[in-house]
Amino acid sequence: MSSNDIAIRVESLGKCYQVYENPRDRLKQFIFPRVKRLIGKPPVRYFHEFWALKDVSFQVKRGETVGVIGRNGSGKSTLLQMICGTLTPTNGMVETHGRIAALLELGSGFNPEFTGRENVYMNAAVLGLSREEIDNRFDEIAAFADIGHFMNQPIKNYSSGMVARLAFSVAVQVDPDVLVVDEALSVGDMAFQEKSFTRMKRIRDSGTSILFVSHSPSAVRNFCDRAVWLNAGRMRAIGERLAVCDEYQREMEDEIRRESRFISTSQTGEVVPVATSSAPDRTISVLAIRSDKKSYRMGEDIRIEIALRFKKAPDIYGVGIIVYDLKGNVVTILNTLRDDIFLSEEKENLTLLIRDNHFAPGEYYITISVSDEHAMFSYDRLDSCLMFYVEMERTSRGLAKVDGLLRCEHEWI
Repeated sequence: MSSNDIAIRVESLGKCYQVYENPRDRLKQFIFPRVKRLIGKPPVRYFHEFWALKDVSFQVKRGETVGVIGRNGSGKSTLLQMICGTLTPTNGMVETHGRIAALLELGSGFNPEFTGRENVYMNAAVLGLSREEIDNRFDEIAAFADIGHFMNQPIKNYSSGMVARLAFSVAVQVDPDVLVVDEALSVGDMAFQEKSFTRMKRIRDSGTSILFVSHSPSAVRNFCDRAVWLNAGRMRAIGERLAVCDEYQREMEDEIRRESRFISTSQTGEVVPVATSSAPDRTISVLAIRSDKKSYRMGEDIRIEIALRFKKAPDIYGVGIIVYDLKGNVVTILNTLRDDIFLSEEKENLTLLIRDNHFAPGEYYITISVSDEHAMFSYDRLDSCLMFYVEMERTSRGLAKVDGLLRCEHEWI
């Protein structure tokens, strides 16, 4: 592949920090190693190394969208800062081609004492636009940011969401060859996130290369061509987005199930999380999920009731559940969006009826999620929040009627 086909090339990239236990050790490190070398003795280190990123290599082709996923502290932001040139690598190489527009930390590149208008002109000029080009695009930038009269107020008076709106609005108006976006968009409200992704899709379809960091596997699945999974500063996996995201999500959900604690009622299958997710500022919150019984016979109907609370109803949203077995394997996913049912009104109570359940005997756990119409963002999500059993049935001789993953209707002829 020629260099003309590459937007970003990263080879053996690493970033190491020197970590000191106390300020005196920093001074010792500055003085004593030099003295020891002068007298011919081996120097002593007064710090330990922390590799925020190590041995990371990948390429982003022109017109390609690559998602970077990983837990907090995995090195995602460090990687983007080195690609954009705001952080110097300890080793390795970064090569970029074309104009880069980056949305990294909130407010990076903004002067808090300047107004929003002044910061637009300054930031756009840094990204390569002339005064005339900025004049021609200012109204569109202001309309997209949608922060009203705050455009003429100092940035220091902005909320984090307003800063994200303005920064993104500038970044997408400079016609970049490469767009680099960190998790900063997550601070915006749901409407702005959806508007931002719509604009990013237009940019992607126009041939711009995009490197996109997200904690949401669904967003990477729906938006990206490939995915990079970083774990503890190293590249855990790279490849086709669905396979990488599925592997990442399985590991995260296994960890959530190990760490989650629940309080279960004795009369029903309802499970109430210790730390409720129903924050008052959520667009939609899951108030409760309960099953009509805690234990079912094979082939019996399963009735699951869901209670939602709305701050406001989005244009379209979906509700779904994931059913896991005791080992954490996904047994089935049931979602209104997958059934081409697009909810738009405030449906505070929703019932899912699983007829003639075909689950094998055993213990099952349910995760519930309320998402946008593309299943890219969750308005609310409760992991492993409901448990139910399917009872074992035996023959007259004591044999299990069903073993394995599922029960299927059958006959011997």
